[in-house]
Amino acid sequence: MHGDRSQQRSQHRTGRRGAAAALRPAALRLPNPHAPPRLRLLTTHPMPIIGEDPMPAETTFTLQTWNVWYGGREVDFGQEKQYAIAAQFPADVLALQECWGSAAENLAPKLLADHAQRGWDTAVLSTGQLTPVDTSTLPYAQAALVRPLPDSPRILVWSVHLAPYPYAVYRALQGEGQEVADAEEAPRLQQIEEILSETARISAEVDEDDLPVVICGDFNTPSTGDWAARTDRPDIAWRSPDALLAAGFTDTFRAIHPDPVAAPADTWSPIEPLTHAGHEEKPEPGRTDGAEPRDRIDFIFSRGLDIVDSVMRGCSAEGLTEDGFVDVGGRCELIPHQRQNRFPSDHQLVETRFAFRS
Repeated sequence: MHGDRSQQRSQHRTGRRGAAAALRPAALRLPNPHAPPRLRLLTTHPMPIIGEDPMPAETTFTLQTWNVWYGGREVDFGQEKQYAIAAQFPADVLALQECWGSAAENLAPKLLADHAQRGWDTAVLSTGQLTPVDTSTLPYAQAALVRPLPDSPRILVWSVHLAPYPYAVYRALQGEGQEVADAEEAPRLQQIEEILSETARISAEVDEDDLPVVICGDFNTPSTGDWAARTDRPDIAWRSPDALLAAGFTDTFRAIHPDPVAAPADTWSPIEPLTHAGHEEKPEPGRTDGAEPRDRIDFIFSRGLDIVDSVMRGCSAEGLTEDGFVDVGGRCELIPHQRQNRFPSDHQLVETRFAFRS
């Protein structure tokens, strides 16, 4: 979702909370172009001295998903701030949504990464070997075959940005039941089914039945399990993420932080006001009080990989401290005062560390 949401919804809706306490940001260092690929973004490990055993090869890799909010235009120096966050918290694979044309193209060379982007919205970046895959899912989903580590197997990575309208949460919170939720969820479920169909096709074409797959991004829909655990949410099943669970995928954040009460991880939205104060437009239908509900709508789903850790990184105007949340530090103000924010998005970033199965 975005800045002045009631005004911006007429253009395009974007999607939507590890440490027990917020962490101070690490001091930024410039990328070292002579470092090995895994260490190019930010060298964090000491090099061995003469006489010591050599450092073991990397056996895990980090993947992030991040909706970058209209390509960075809603925050001053937005694309420069995207790079600052990416350099502070380096990843082997980065899935972006709402690139708005140029965000991934501009970010990739700064990270010494390749990128796959066939449409204006979604992209996959990696410092490892990357091959874009043509699919029938543009612009809402970009696929790429990625070898995240020099000697690792390949994985299929999807960056997805599911249909923003209608956002079924609003009517569900106004008392509408499962039938209405299913009707409003139908466009997103159709997109997920197409992604699953294309996943099967790609796996067959590369002749890798056990090809690990990650489907991540802004789903514009919450989690059935999250809502079942919350006392402020009705009993509604959300079909799009449920379809991935039924297909054998794992919600990686919930695999590490299984309690939605202790770790809500509301990725949407850290800077949307909880009331509509400050917005010029009237609330859209179905939200009689103008309140913007906060929910976890950005996910990393995986199949065929072991999950080592998962966190949500971002900012909090309220000083949030909860399991699984890492504050990147710096200014964080609610809309409409967000232009000087350090974290340049209205979505939190989700990160998972994976290991290949032996």
